[in-house]
Order: sequence, then C-alpha cells, then structure tokens
Amino acid sequence: MFSPPDHLKYEELLGDYSNGIILLSILVVGFASYTTLTLYDRMQKPSFFNRKVWLLLASISMAFGIWAMHFTLMNALSIPLSMHVNYIKSLVSIVPAFIASLVAFHLVDGQIHSWWRHTFAAVLIMGGMTAMHWVGMKALKVDAVLFYDWKLFLLAKVFGVVFIYLGLRLVTHVNHSISKRWLAVLFLTFGIGSMHYIGILATRIYKEIGQPIAVTMSSQMHFLNSFIEIGIAALLVGMLLTTYIDSYVDHWIKNYDVLTKLPNRRRWGHHVIDKVATGDIAIWKFPDLQRLNRLYDYNVGDEFLQQVAEVLNQWKPNFAKLYRVSGNRFLFYVDQPGRTADFHKDLIIIEGQLERLPFIKSKDMHYTCGLAKADRQKTVRQLYKEAIRVVEHATVAREWGLITFNPAIHGISHEQDVLRDITKAMEENQLRLVYQPKVKGGNQKFVGVEALLRWDHPELGSISPTAFVPILERDGRMGEVTDWVIHEVCRQIHEWDRSKLFIPQVAINIPGEYVADSRLLDRLWKETNHYRIEPNRIELEITETSTAKSVGLAVAAMERFKRYGFSLALDDFGTGVSSLSYLQQLPITTLKIDKSFADVVPGSQKECAILNAILTIGQFMDLQMIIEGVEKKEQVDFLLNLQPNLIFQGYYFAKPMSPEKLVEWIAESK
Repeated sequence: MFSPPDHLKYEELLGDYSNGIILLSILVVGFASYTTLTLYDRMQKPSFFNRKVWLLLASISMAFGIWAMHFTLMNALSIPLSMHVNYIKSLVSIVPAFIASLVAFHLVDGQIHSWWRHTFAAVLIMGGMTAMHWVGMKALKVDAVLFYDWKLFLLAKVFGVVFIYLGLRLVTHVNHSISKRWLAVLFLTFGIGSMHYIGILATRIYKEIGQPIAVTMSSQMHFLNSFIEIGIAALLVGMLLTTYIDSYVDHWIKNYDVLTKLPNRRRWGHHVIDKVATGDIAIWKFPDLQRLNRLYDYNVGDEFLQQVAEVLNQWKPNFAKLYRVSGNRFLFYVDQPGRTADFHKDLIIIEGQLERLPFIKSKDMHYTCGLAKADRQKTVRQLYKEAIRVVEHATVAREWGLITFNPAIHGISHEQDVLRDITKAMEENQLRLVYQPKVKGGNQKFVGVEALLRWDHPELGSISPTAFVPILERDGRMGEVTDWVIHEVCRQIHEWDRSKLFIPQVAINIPGEYVADSRLLDRLWKETNHYRIEPNRIELEITETSTAKSVGLAVAAMERFKRYGFSLALDDFGTGVSSLSYLQQLPITTLKIDKSFADVVPGSQKECAILNAILTIGQFMDLQMIIEGVEKKEQVDFLLNLQPNLIFQGYYFAKPMSPEKLVEWIAESK
C-alpha cells in the first residue's frame, strides 16, 4: 500500500480526469454541506419534528456527500483498464461515514461548545471518511496495483481535519450571520474535498508490463455514475424539501388557529404596537364556553367555535381583519380610517347572525362584544386594552351584546392593571429572568451573574421593573414574586449543572420588607435543598435604603442567612443614608457601588474623591466590591488604577441576556 511495486515487473499507468465530473463532485459535496448545515440549524429551533430526526438527516446528508464525492471522483478517472463494481460493498461503504457523522454532530450539539469536542468530532469524521474510502476501494475490482505516497496521504488527513474543525465551529454558531453560514459551507466543502483531491495526488496506479489494456470504461462505472447523480440529487432535494415543509408547518401552527383556520393571537401580536390606530377594534367573547364543554363535550364546544368563526368570517367587512386571540375570544381590527359608522352597523348585523346559532338562541351561550373606537391619538395597544376592559367588565357584570368603551365605566389605572395581572403573569410565564454577567477586572475572569426580572405583558407590552416593582412593594405583593424568582433561579442553576456548565454564583434582589420575613429563609432553604445547590452559590442583594428602615430586624435576618451559608451583598451603596457604623453592623460579604459613581469617572479629583473613599473603606473591611453600570473602557481602566481587584457589571462587558445567550457568551469569552 505504501511501498512501490517492483519496477522491473510493473509500470505506472497514467490516467485522465474529466474536468466536468470533478466540477460535479465539488458541487455535490458543496450541496451536501449546505444541506447538512441547514438540517443542523433546523435542529436548534422549535420544530414539528423531533430533534433526533434532524440529527439523523444531517448525518445522512454529510455521509452521502462524502460517499458521493468519492465515487464521483472515481468515475472522473479514465484509465485503460477494465473496472468492475461490487454494488453491495459500494453501498456498505457509506456506513462508516454515517456513523462518524452521527457521533460527531451529537458531540458538538448542545450548549457547551469546547474546542476539544470540535477537534474530536473533526477527527471522527476524518476517520469515517478514511474507512469509507478503504471499503469503497475494495468495492472496485481492477487488475492493477495501487501505491500511496504516505506523506501526501497524511497531509490530506491533516488538511481535512483542520477545515472540518473550522466548519464545525461555525456550524454550531451558524445563526449569527449569513456570512458565517456560507463560510461554514465553504470549510466543510474544503475539508471533505481536500482529503479526496490530495488523496488523488498521493495515489499511483501500476499494471504489469505487457498487460493488455481496455479500450472503453466498464458500463458498470457509467451506471454507478448515473446512480450517484440521480440518487444524491433526489435525496438532498428531498431533505431540503423536508426542511422547508417543516418551516411552513411550524409557521402555520405558530400563526394560525388549527380549529378555525383563522390568524391567532401571535399573528395579532404583530399589530399590537405603540402606533396610532388606523381604525376600531372589537373583541367578541363567549364566556360560557367552559360550561358548554362540561355539560356536553369538548367536540361540541369545538363545533360551536367553528360555527362562530364561520359567521364572523362570512359577515366580516372587507375593511377589517379577523383573529382568534384566545379560546373564547375573536377580534376584529379595522385597517382603514373613517369606517367607524360602517363598522358599527356591521357589528349589529353580525349580532343578528350569531343570535341564530342554536346554543345562543337557547341561552346556553351568551356573548359580549367590546368595541373600542379609534381617534387620532390612541394607539393600537391602547385600543386593544380598552376592548379587553369592556369584555372583562361585561363578563363580571353579566352584560351581553355590543358594548362601546366608556372611560367612566371601563377605565382602570395602570397600578390596578399590575396588581390584577401579576398572579397570572407568574402562572403563564409572562415573567422571565435575564442574567447579567459579573467580571473580575484584573484578569477578565467570569465570577457570576445577577438575575434580573422582566415582565412581557400580553396587553401592556414590556413593563419595566422600575414601574411594577414599587407598585407590588406598596401592596405587599413583592414577596410572592421574589419566591417565584428564587424558584426559577434554583431551577436554572440545576439545568446549567446538568449540562456541565458551572455558574459560580447567582445574585437575587430581595425587597426591603421581605428581608426580615421568616418565609424568605424557608423558601431559600427549600429550593436549594430540592435542586441540591450549595447555598453559597446564591447571593442575596439587599438595598441599603430598605435595611435602614429597621436595622435591628435586618441585621438579625442577615445573620441567619449567613449561618445557613448564603452570600450577602449590599446593593446600590452610596445612594441611601448609610454611615460607617451602620455598614459595620451588616454581615455582608459584598459591596455593590451604585452606577451613579461609575458615571463620573474618569473625571476630576473632586468628583472621584467619594468613590475612592468608598473603595478604600471596602478594602479595609475585606469586602468584595462590585461596580455597577460600567459602559466604557476608560471607566474600567480608571477604576482598576484605583483598585485592581474590582468586579464589574455593566454593558461594557455584557448586557442582561437570556439563559441560552449566556451560555453562548461564556463559550465565546473562553
């Protein structure tokens, strides 16, 4: 194999390569690489099909690309010897490439993208290619001796591993940009192609001196060539069609109601914006639907909803759009101005048609229609909110029929909105947590995150914590929200641990009145025990203004937290009423310095004097110090000159991000 034959008995046979077929081999492997990447990318997204299906298809695509390139190149070679193909062996030769691709993609799939995983995966694919090549060559029967230049043979493997490694690195980050997607395709194509093309240069073919030659290529090779072209094209096109079909099904399921075929709440959500509304909004609600399902059957309830949808769709004015926004609600949105009078008439007509439905006629089902009229000032979001208030008020008051929004009756304050909806927000996952990394300035070491609360309200949109937290605190409701945050943080740490990602510490903001409540320690201990988390991985951030209200109770509570192993931080230091004696009483381990101090640096000596004093005090008290709100490199450099062991939290290093984005950020920062 690596030793040349006796030159007295054998002579080297020079063959010709078809440039057209070589170009075809490049296109085949390029198309296979693109298909593989598309299928792998689909695996990372919510899908109608199981993730394992996409993993299997991506592996098949990669294996077929490798297999097809090998035999296409063999077909490109024209030598004056008769070749025969063992079809069973040629088909079996794809198995090593498939197994290697499957294991490799499984290895790099997931949230942790370390270099050794990608390296091992690239070596695996190269090993699969080598095994496929060996079995594939055994499938070709030719009366000749093959000799391989081991140096070029080794070089082919090295080039292949390097390019495949680079391709796999980009594949796992393929969502970042279109340019990276095509670069990944290019690297995978080069990786597979370099192994084959350099392998060709490393191969020498010898025949016995005096051995007769064949005039034409074996018809079996022509057949195999045709089989590759047709079969590979059909398979890869079929896989791409599967991807696009899945995308279409996924899009349809996400944006349309399966029962009524109407656009759903998600589709309507694209229109709920802070833009002046073009026309009116009307919401139809059928509050007795649940009772109808209990009395009869869910099939009866579904049939009734289909009847309602048919009536609404049939009598829908051509200047309005119809949506099913929840189980028992339908919505009209007028997308033309100046149609208020016409729309009101149409709603009255629709009322008459609905009254003909059997369940409504027999009074087993009631309905209400809340109408919010547009003007030149109200936004779509405001109108939607007004229409909802009408139907909610009407349901409670048992008022049926068409009702127009009246601010004197249906008006409600933002504070009442928040207090009314907070429980539903926790139950329906409207609340979510984002995590902002904390970085040690001297060595850029990642030391933990802070969990920050966000509320995506379905009607009011994204509500800032600065808007709803004070309302909940005034009403004594922030404690139950904090319990929810503690549970979610502990659950998330457990998920990270299971995926072998170690987050050193997660900070949780604790509202002032809840600090001294005995339920807080019970909740913390229960959740950390349930998820088997060391208490020191939870840091409780307590503001100095909240503890100053009752220093004795706060200190006693904090001592208990410390005995149980929880870390303690004093948040927003410098904005309250703290004195040195007060600071000495608190059993804290961390001092978080408010953003307002970072904003003034680098500045004059006078402006930075207070900050320098705080840092000096913190150093003497052996406290870990965190600077919040750092946004510029100049701030970081200046602060590190004052104190080299500072920890930073701010947009300069990272914005608050979802758990998934945090995993990617940690992988990239390594």
